[in-house]
Amino acid sequence: MIDQATELRKLSFNHTYHAIEKARAAQLLVISGGKGGVGTTTIAVNLAVALAAKQHKVLLIETAPHRTDIATLCGLTVKHELNTNSTRQKDLSRLLQRGPAGLMILPATWANSDQPSAQSISQSHRLPQHLVKFQSDYDLLIVDVGNQTTSLSYRLRAAADELVMVTTCDPISVMDSFTLLKTKPRRLYRPHVQTVVNWAKSPQQATNVHQRISHACRRFLGFNSKPLGSISEESLIQTAASQATPFVTHKPETQAAKTLTAMAQQLYQGCYREH
Repeated sequence: MIDQATELRKLSFNHTYHAIEKARAAQLLVISGGKGGVGTTTIAVNLAVALAAKQHKVLLIETAPHRTDIATLCGLTVKHELNTNSTRQKDLSRLLQRGPAGLMILPATWANSDQPSAQSISQSHRLPQHLVKFQSDYDLLIVDVGNQTTSLSYRLRAAADELVMVTTCDPISVMDSFTLLKTKPRRLYRPHVQTVVNWAKSPQQATNVHQRISHACRRFLGFNSKPLGSISEESLIQTAASQATPFVTHKPETQAAKTLTAMAQQLYQGCYREH
């Protein structure tokens, strides 16, 4: 019997997903946010680095074609070779780069935002196909979709084994997170959604945000969201980012780094316990 996640991938990836033994298939973690500027990419990078540091095989993927945030945060030199006509159809594995803690990274330059829309759509269909190929090589595929509302981002959110929604305590950010969750094809499945509150001023404030999103999901969407954790040390995060270093390796002894590392381990255990 095909499990729910496999069946959903077949729907979401236009039937490009083929049967892979669960013991060999990487879990898909999608990091998203309802509003720009909430730190989605920072959370994605640090979760990926924390997991790679525990000897898990992790591939981190950035989907916005006009952004190089992941490469910048990891101190990488971005490769642009796939943006040319002669290389457009090449295997995306050529663009993989090794990042901190042995993490593998596919920067956003796998797509070209300047090319005609028909070609951009074609490239967007290629990424899910490559995710299928990558599944047998990694323990975890972590995809940063930010607050994108493209066809590709919706397909990835729908196919996620775990969807991590990043928000701040700002009411607009909270509402935008819920609004984005409403667009999910919930009639097909009950998603695994976990929330992260970034830049929380206090634990109680973070708890209130988690509860508001969970209550709204339960009441209006028919599923629960679970709190994954909260991060409060904004100055540490900004300092690490300015030095192109993930904060979990920049200051591993800080509470923010310890909290993020615990969140990463919780995600990993949840993936392989529940799926």
